[in-house]
Amino acid sequence: MKLIIGGVAQGKLEVAKRCVKRTNSELDTQNISKTVVIVDENYNSIEELYMATIINHFHLIVKRLLQEKQEPEWILEEIIAKNPNVCIVSTEIGYGIVPMDSFEREYRERTGRICCKIATKADEVYRVLCGIEARIK
Repeated sequence: MKLIIGGVAQGKLEVAKRCVKRTNSELDTQNISKTVVIVDENYNSIEELYMATIINHFHLIVKRLLQEKQEPEWILEEIIAKNPNVCIVSTEIGYGIVPMDSFEREYRERTGRICCKIATKADEVYRVLCGIEARIK
């Protein structure tokens, strides 16, 4: 599993595509090809997250799950179990002024904790700034 984090509009998805392309190149040497499937917060069913190559806007998926009164931590465990090679892309949302709205505070807090858990379990973690990735794990 890979985690790619960074600010808004910093090129995280392009970095994710490059990471996946490198992985697919390694698979090609073993005559295994994999189609890149990108899923974001507009998914139709949770099962799409289990089959995605790249999960983009993960922070918004957490927000959607919280709004739907679901447990994003549980769904993360399912993603890890069913899709261990996924590349997860999330915007860093914990900087700046603390929101007055209690839902927004909970959303930021839980997203941060979930991303920490992903980083712990991930094989690789990248931070992206201006389209340049820095591997931090």
